Amino acid sequence: MLEHFKGDEIFVKKIIDYKNQALDHQRMILTPFYNPHEQDLVYKIIGQHDLIVDSYGGFVNAENQRMIICPDFYEIHQDDFDIVIVEVGYNHQFGKLLHKDVLGALMSLGIKRDCIGDIYDKDCLYFTCTKQTFSYIQNNLTQIKKSKVHLKEVYGQITISHEYNSKTFFVSSMRLDRLVATLYKVSRQQANTAIRSGFVKVNHKLVEEVNFLCHNNDMISFKRHGRVKIVDEKRFTKQGNSVVTGYFYK
Repeated sequence: MLEHFKGDEIFVKKIIDYKNQALDHQRMILTPFYNPHEQDLVYKIIGQHDLIVDSYGGFVNAENQRMIICPDFYEIHQDDFDIVIVEVGYNHQFGKLLHKDVLGALMSLGIKRDCIGDIYDKDCLYFTCTKQTFSYIQNNLTQIKKSKVHLKEVYGQITISHEYNSKTFFVSSMRLDRLVATLYKVSRQQANTAIRSGFVKVNHKLVEEVNFLCHNNDMISFKRHGRVKIVDEKRFTKQGNSVVTGYFYK
């Protein structure tokens, strides 16, 4: 099986172990938060096998979600996912806190990334975390950058809706290095270095091949440069370049 999941072998072995635990011991397995690529792998690996798989991220339309793998006689409830929605209260006089500020502050506490779900800023600033880590975070995260913060658990339904800035680009190829250079306005050399250094993901999966071919609706993320979804407009310039629209996540 592992030969079909190049680059994801360690993760796949973990999921196979979860599958065996669920089958052999007839128990419910609750995973950490997984990104969409990892979620897709779980569904592919588990298959049928008299097991069911469900996922939940705390928010409606959450990107990062915890998953439950269990025998099909289990009835899964939302509370089984052990997720806490946290509201971050702070005074805006020192500036607006961003996604990267919150994530950086959480990582500085020694919290593993897979214990944290989505970070969402709309009318208020929120993030989700595992129930096991919430009390530790609440007791220790008292300041982010220059702002004192107050954390509280909130209940109810919060829906994530992404906003984008869109720009049109002309590209000679859908190769990853050309797209990164064009979309993020860096040199081809800088794009190649970033890709080979493991700073670029396509659809949440790390890609280190500069000649990797992207496709319509793929999402590219470049560390410290943000994320962009590419849409092939199926049009060409007189020079034969493809017209693509980049939807940059705000």
